[in-house]
Amino acid sequence: MLEIWLKRLAGVVLLMLMFVLIAVVCIVWTMPDGKQIDVDTEICLQNECGTTTDVLHQIFEKEILSAYVAAENQEKIQTNKYIEEALEHDVQLMTNYKNTLWSMKPSAKLVGNREEQEHVSGNSTTVTVMCWRHDKDLYYTTGFQRHGIRFQNGRLIVPVSGTYYIYSFLGLTERRLTDDGIPVDSNNKQEIKHAMYKYNVLETVEVEIASNLQSRKNASRGYYNYYASQIATLAQLDAGDEISVKLSDVTLLKNTGNNYFGLHLI
Repeated sequence: MLEIWLKRLAGVVLLMLMFVLIAVVCIVWTMPDGKQIDVDTEICLQNECGTTTDVLHQIFEKEILSAYVAAENQEKIQTNKYIEEALEHDVQLMTNYKNTLWSMKPSAKLVGNREEQEHVSGNSTTVTVMCWRHDKDLYYTTGFQRHGIRFQNGRLIVPVSGTYYIYSFLGLTERRLTDDGIPVDSNNKQEIKHAMYKYNVLETVEVEIASNLQSRKNASRGYYNYYASQIATLAQLDAGDEISVKLSDVTLLKNTGNNYFGLHLI
């Protein structure tokens, strides 16, 4: 009796399974075919009409720009509010804040990179000294770049207007005797000019700030003539001014490792 009951139960389960399979096949068979989305289909969103990719790209750019501007404006508002409240309720806090800003003065000191002058720029009388270590190359040296000072094409670019102390030192070497002790006849008898110049993209010419002029000499001993030239002065600079060091004879830049060039806001 039990065996007959089990056979009937198995038959019912099998019948139900077949019914489910038939229903699934019918549903799949009658399902409409899906259409592939074409990225070049034209759509209109937020009054922007065109291909899908172009419209979405334009909308994303607008939204990102709007969010950035809103965040920047909110930051300015919060900063001004903080300063105003500090000034009203805590004079000492405001004083410390000003002192912190005052200590963050733009400053830089570049050092020579121990390579002879290769790149030449400037006019017929002076040539820009290009052999400077800068930015990350100043690590583990006595040089530095701080608080917005940038270096480009042999020039230091100041970020804010003000009175700056600028300085430069060049050690210049000229061959006097050959290895056999024969005097070298130099064709260049002109005086050596070491100068610092200021340039701004809003102006058409470079302006000389300070210079050092010295006559050539002939040492009585040794194989080389050595010249040491130093410049230091104060200058009123505008934001964006580019300061460079120039020399009338770059062939004298034989050993540049001890040279330096810098400035700082006072």
